[in-house]
Amino acid sequence: MRRPIRPSAEKLEIERAAVTDDFLQVYAVAHRTEDALGLELTRSAGHFMLQVLLSEKAITRAVTANPEFTVPDGGIVLARYDVDHDRLTTFPMTLTSDSRYFLKPKYRKIRTITFEGHGNIFGGDGNVSLEFEELPLGCVRQPYAGFGLNHEYRFIIQALERIEGVSDITLCEDFETTQAEGTLRLPYDTLDRWRRAIRRSHNTAVLFGNQSKQTYLRGQVERELGIAGSAAQPQDLDALATSLASSLAQTGRKRPLGVAAAALKTVKASARELVEADPVDLLDLSREIELITLEDLIARLSLRIDENHAEAFWQKFFLANPFVLRLAFGLPVILFRDQVTVGGTKFDGSGGKIADFVMKAGLYGNLGIIEIKTPQTGLVEARSYRDEVHAPTRHLSGAVTQVAEQRYKLQMDIKQKKVDSHQFDIYSYGIQCVLIAGRNPGDEAKRKSFELFRNGLKDVIIITFDELLAKLQSLLEFLKDDGDAGRCSHAATDTSE
Repeated sequence: MRRPIRPSAEKLEIERAAVTDDFLQVYAVAHRTEDALGLELTRSAGHFMLQVLLSEKAITRAVTANPEFTVPDGGIVLARYDVDHDRLTTFPMTLTSDSRYFLKPKYRKIRTITFEGHGNIFGGDGNVSLEFEELPLGCVRQPYAGFGLNHEYRFIIQALERIEGVSDITLCEDFETTQAEGTLRLPYDTLDRWRRAIRRSHNTAVLFGNQSKQTYLRGQVERELGIAGSAAQPQDLDALATSLASSLAQTGRKRPLGVAAAALKTVKASARELVEADPVDLLDLSREIELITLEDLIARLSLRIDENHAEAFWQKFFLANPFVLRLAFGLPVILFRDQVTVGGTKFDGSGGKIADFVMKAGLYGNLGIIEIKTPQTGLVEARSYRDEVHAPTRHLSGAVTQVAEQRYKLQMDIKQKKVDSHQFDIYSYGIQCVLIAGRNPGDEAKRKSFELFRNGLKDVIIITFDELLAKLQSLLEFLKDDGDAGRCSHAATDTSE
């Protein structure tokens, strides 16, 4: 067991040198200045626990605000973080020591809010940070604020508490909401859609209220001070109601799949006859389907890269669309497996390295590793290191080291994994590593620095989300041009006959 680090006032970061592989390690993370309330981080294998440390000053303030306040017997757990599954579980509570609700749960029924794929406490430089800047918009990110949702979105919690038997919420990258054993799995997209609707409604109401105040004061000033002016028009309450209803409405468009499904069944049933009767028409139909599918994929990727999604979302997106991953390689490859354990497991079961995707060369079976980050991952520092020279961010350099270590572990353990898995047609002659992260860096100086950095790497290829999108768009243009050329050639043949 490692001795606690000397505490500092509200310092919520632990230097990399202080993070060890000890099974049990205790950190004194921070003490709040106003009441000396402390936050302590404890590590046990791959699990971290953030606890509240009471101080005499905080207890005195709590008793003054609530004479019935009693010091809890056990530890006061504020959050837990599971490294292996990248899950942050928070226990929203009031941490204002002069409040009569000090240390009480924030909500009537909801006791925990868990974030899957968000809230990683490790930065790219290996430091432990408890700033929680990756939590979704609308969520309380400051530990001393007790986690939970921002006050303006309390109506979301109130609505969820109406669901019978739900006491825990897990925010996830699922595509639909599910409920089981007291836990509601709520997609990040759903929460964000509700949050934006509430924000639009709030802004509409505030704008209407401000306009009403201006109208009232204008009329009063003109009447009481004798200032001539045009009569102010009263606010239209019906227009307000319409605007509020519009801001909260989440209208959707149901796809007319009935006719399309029937047509598809007809084509499938007649495929053999179509090949024999008119193969050119069937090829044209196949090309049109490919173009529509590709256009839809481009539209979805364009939309998603502008949104703030966690790595788990992008892993599911690429798993559903492995064709995009194949564009990252210069050779024909196929998806071998996702979330592959590449090695590094210690005797206590911790420390296993997991690659997001492992690809296999279609002809030779040589493996390649793909590590997925998010479009919001910074590539180069905003401030220049020297004149027009920008250093790579800690997130980018950390990700490069991460995928390089995965490559090393896989090469070390490949023989045993082939035996254990009874799969011998895979090889690690020269494992190619691809890192998909970030957007185009910005101005010319940043682009130059980024290009110099990534082209200087020996074993890792870095591709931005914008470049993946550009590859898809180029492929679409190629297919369209090729199709037009083919149709022109076909038409010319018909004319000559």
